[in-house]
Amino acid sequence: MVKAWEVRTGATVTIARETMTSADDSDLGIIPTNDLGAWAEPGLLSPVPPKLRASDNPFQWFGLLPAYGERLVEWGGQTQAIPLTSDGFVIVYRADRFADKTAEEEFQKQYKHALTAPATWEEFADVAEFFAKRDKTPSLPPLPADPEGMFDLFCRVAASADRRAFNDVELTSRTARDRDALAFQVSTTTGKPRLNSFGFQYAAQWLDRLQTAKAIPAVPPGGLADPIPALADGRAVLAVVSLAQLARLPRENGGVPTRFAISGIPGSGTYPNPDTGKPVIAPSPNYVPYFSGGRLGVVRTRCPHPEAAFDLLADLGGPARSAELVSTPGLGAGPVRIAYLDRDHLIVWLGYALSAERSKELQDALRHFAGQSVKNPTFELRGPDRSSLVAAAADPLRKIGVGLKPNDALAQAEAAWQALNAKVPPETLQAWQRHAAGLK
Repeated sequence: MVKAWEVRTGATVTIARETMTSADDSDLGIIPTNDLGAWAEPGLLSPVPPKLRASDNPFQWFGLLPAYGERLVEWGGQTQAIPLTSDGFVIVYRADRFADKTAEEEFQKQYKHALTAPATWEEFADVAEFFAKRDKTPSLPPLPADPEGMFDLFCRVAASADRRAFNDVELTSRTARDRDALAFQVSTTTGKPRLNSFGFQYAAQWLDRLQTAKAIPAVPPGGLADPIPALADGRAVLAVVSLAQLARLPRENGGVPTRFAISGIPGSGTYPNPDTGKPVIAPSPNYVPYFSGGRLGVVRTRCPHPEAAFDLLADLGGPARSAELVSTPGLGAGPVRIAYLDRDHLIVWLGYALSAERSKELQDALRHFAGQSVKNPTFELRGPDRSSLVAAAADPLRKIGVGLKPNDALAQAEAAWQALNAKVPPETLQAWQRHAAGLK
């Protein structure tokens, strides 16, 4: 892609595959979305030129998913990056196990609902518990081995239980009365951790239930917690799978076998009443997106030719090149553009080796994942202190049900965060938290 831009412009680009550092001589770079704060807070990035956001600019900023076109590229009230790819997660389950008539009857009798793709995390736990007890062996893959993956899964479960999904009108009304209405891991008013709030308690109890049911196996020493081999050989009945992992499902005769089925990320069957804080039973699955991945293009303040650098990044993230990124499964690139979730762009999803009908199911699952109608989504940590906070939380969370009770694990995680926060000057910490929340 860069070579094509070089031919068009006459410029020369040298590509370094190593991770960009503040000490190197790179002019621009591609970074994970959660690294933006580490680069933008110390003033190492050039703001995106306003012309790129103009309605008549070929980049077509208006076509971006709001989470990536607004929140995840902003820091300190300025647009600091160009979105190139998003994340994307789905549920993969073994359709052959779900289609077992005896299993269907047993499940219906025990749980009083059909054995189908889970619409809520409660139903996900029902399925995992059922097969673990029935097969007398774990029914899920191991928990993610790395702190990033562990914390990501935990937040993904907590998100839909943290708040009721709001539309535009509801959000305007709520935020006018509650300045913390959009807070997730950290309060936007006090700066204190929210790891003991209802959503995270829900996620902790969910994890405890799965461990109690012996649905989660231990990671073997030196082993990888990869859900794809576990799904492939039948050790796992269902799993949360990223697009990068989805691309590695087994092929038979050139396609992914029909025993692997795809559905959307579950929501929650309960959430706290925004006025009283007491749990409310959701009339239908309550789904709130959690955005935690993807890549951003950024230009360094030291770049001698920022206009050319932004032109290159705009080319890479524009409508044409963006489609190439999404349609290359090995990249695990989720869509940052709304168009790729529409049926007339189904072609970009055919590379996952699914039939046309199952490719529609994948596209539907990703449209659900993006949750465009939900105006109060949740986001990953993205301040300069993100890595230390994630590592501090992941360790006690991993021990839920295998050494720690849910409340004790959350208390340990909160205490660890408070200890880390105490090492940062209060005014600096407040600025990080404010900017990470999208505030100036």
